[in-house]
Amino acid sequence: MSRQSPYPELEALRLRISGLSHLKQNLLMTYAIFGGMDHSVEMTAAELAEIVGVPASHFSRTRRELEAEGWVEFTHKEGQVKFFRLGTKATGRRVVVPLRRVTG
Repeated sequence: MSRQSPYPELEALRLRISGLSHLKQNLLMTYAIFGGMDHSVEMTAAELAEIVGVPASHFSRTRRELEAEGWVEFTHKEGQVKFFRLGTKATGRRVVVPLRRVTG
């Protein structure tokens, strides 16, 4: 008997990212847990790196790679701190109105 996941969107995300490195998978799942499938994660890269268990420089480099590949997207910036959320590649959703990038 097959058991249905109580979190179908997280299960779908897990399947979409299964071919990525473990670090990229961990980073994406961390964003999914803290921001859900829609919201920005308002934590610094250093805070998230500590949760994932990697140096902040590895975390930031990996996040830049994931951003370039469409897995995460920049949402906004406060001072020098940039915030991100899962991108369309991660959520599997088509964006009707793309998020406007903040310049500055």
